Parts: sequence; structure tokens; C-alpha cells
Amino acid sequence: MEEFVKELVAKVGLDEDKARAVVAFIQENAQKIPEWIGGSDMLESLKDKLPGGLGKLF
Repeated sequence: MEEFVKELVAKVGLDEDKARAVVAFIQENAQKIPEWIGGSDMLESLKDKLPGGLGKLF
């Protein structure tokens, strides 16, 4: 998860405390996230952007 925090800081511009809060939120709500985005075009867009063809696994 440290790498995820670093990426949020570098690419999104969050400070480290906020990045850690985002990671904690994602960990706590991991089961709900597909439901929240599953019915939208955003999921298809995210799957297309996953590296190495990982999007085809979903």
C-alpha cells in the first residue's frame, strides 16, 4: 500500500495524510466499490486503462 500512497501523492497531488486516508477508505470499502462504479461507463473506461491487459480479467 505504500506504493499506492506514493502514487496518490505524486500523481493526484494529495498530501501524505490524505493519501493514507484514501487508501484506508478503499481498504474498508473494497467490497462496495464495484457496486458503486459497476453500472457506469466509468468501469469500462477504467478496465481499458489497466496495464498489461488486466482489464480483460474483469
